Amino acid sequence: MHDDDLRNFFDEDAYKELLDTYAEEDSRKERERARREQQAKTPSTQPSRKTPPAKKAPTGRSAQPPREHTRPAPVSHHTPRPAPSPKHDEPQPVRKTEGFKLEIKGLDEEFNTPPSQKRTPTPHPTYFTPKPKQNAPTDGQKHAHAQSKAGAFSGFSEIIKKRNKVEEPAEEAFVEETVAPSASGAVIAKKRPVKLDWNTIKAFFLKNKTAWIVVLVCVVAAILLSIYTISCINDVLAINRDSETVVAVNIPADADTKTVLKILQDNDLIEHRHFCRVVAKVMKFKDDNYLTGIYYVTASMGVEKMLSTFKVAPTTGETVTLTFPEGYTVDQIVEKLDKYEVCDSAVMYQTMKEVDFSGEYSFIKEEDNKDERYHLLEGYLYPDTYEFYVGENPSSVIRKFLNNFQKKWTDEYAKQAEKLNMSVDDVITLASIIQKEAYGADQSPLVSSVLHNRLNNSSLYPSLQCDSTTEYINENIAKNVTDAAQLANYTNLYSSYKCEGLPVGSICNPGDDAIKAALYPEDTNYYFFAHDVNKKLYLARNDSERRSNNIAILNVNSEAEKKSGN
Repeated sequence: MHDDDLRNFFDEDAYKELLDTYAEEDSRKERERARREQQAKTPSTQPSRKTPPAKKAPTGRSAQPPREHTRPAPVSHHTPRPAPSPKHDEPQPVRKTEGFKLEIKGLDEEFNTPPSQKRTPTPHPTYFTPKPKQNAPTDGQKHAHAQSKAGAFSGFSEIIKKRNKVEEPAEEAFVEETVAPSASGAVIAKKRPVKLDWNTIKAFFLKNKTAWIVVLVCVVAAILLSIYTISCINDVLAINRDSETVVAVNIPADADTKTVLKILQDNDLIEHRHFCRVVAKVMKFKDDNYLTGIYYVTASMGVEKMLSTFKVAPTTGETVTLTFPEGYTVDQIVEKLDKYEVCDSAVMYQTMKEVDFSGEYSFIKEEDNKDERYHLLEGYLYPDTYEFYVGENPSSVIRKFLNNFQKKWTDEYAKQAEKLNMSVDDVITLASIIQKEAYGADQSPLVSSVLHNRLNNSSLYPSLQCDSTTEYINENIAKNVTDAAQLANYTNLYSSYKCEGLPVGSICNPGDDAIKAALYPEDTNYYFFAHDVNKKLYLARNDSERRSNNIAILNVNSEAEKKSGN
């Protein structure tokens, strides 16, 4: 490879450095040779050293012995050239050195070796740019030039690395490296990753801010949707609800699914009533068969089980048969139900107070002064024999009493009440007093006649003056009402000695005999009645007969007392 080829291959700076390097090498060799010749001419008393073997001559294009360079050392004749002009686009003159031929070991071999036998060049960094040419080379010339460049550079790699030290580029996301040309002459580039710092990451996120905002919104929406879905499913299945806190739920008359779900939501038993309504429609829950009453449920039941509880009464479990005599009060009935574990007394009272059964039963709807009554259902819990489930829902229990009353109140009774110009509530209230005052079915019509006569002559006898109403106050109301003002109010409303006409409500639950007597009284002109200890009935038309009856009653009672004392 001649110097013209090297000048065409390298740029001016690289070519200059290359000439300097080899000029220094030639000068060193000339000095060494002159020193050896001087030692050979001058005899030495010291033992001669063995001359090291001569280095092998570099292989060239032919097997010729190496030629010695007779030209003077380039150190003394080489004149430094001025720095190239900054105008890189202008062609630079080519500097030629006559009589100089550069031979490098291995370089000529590289160029003279056929392409098929050449080794694949080792990739290396590019630290210079080939000199542009005036004429565009052909494809064959590009391939030959690339191969010659790779071979020449492999021989000078170590020298150029020493003289051209390149600083590492500043840390970036990626640094591009150029490898040796491929067989087709194309330049292959690859990227190597480097360590990212916070500024690089921050710049990346700021550059893609809109995209990351969209991603963030989508993630948040997905999380919220998942939470809502889980909560809705939890309402139906109660998967994560283990609360056993019992909540009393009052289901009103004629309630539909929408109303029931609203009640459940108000009691914190469910969270998403609209979703539960959709589930109820899918599960075909009808709106017309919810049972009125107070039900005790827990959040752990789930909406499906709760809706089912409101629709059907208990159909399994232990049963108990109970008989309630005629004249039993509400307090006595509740006490007996609690005693035999049919339902709790407190729950029973709460149900009667809070549940409105008027939507199912017209006779309750027609009641007057509902808020003033001690027990709203007093008089309508029909005395009879019933079969209950142990632990039965109180609403179901009450409904059994009311259904029985509705059956006993026939159309005949309704027509007769209308003839007497009395409501159902008036008849039952009167019947409750007859039930407590009369002894047996024979006395009931006579007692009824006295009460009817006094009611029909209210100007002469404004009050009924029956002791049974006073007993109801003392034995029932006074035991449960501790407030003096409230007790006084109940006394004025229920005492037949203080109120005009009938009391505000019934004082017991009358049987059929008492109801018939209230509807069909005897036709008499009596205004007073009384009993002795033997339950004998005494009737009077006026005060004179009443005083005589009282004397007779005192005598009978005294004789009975004397006999009991013996």
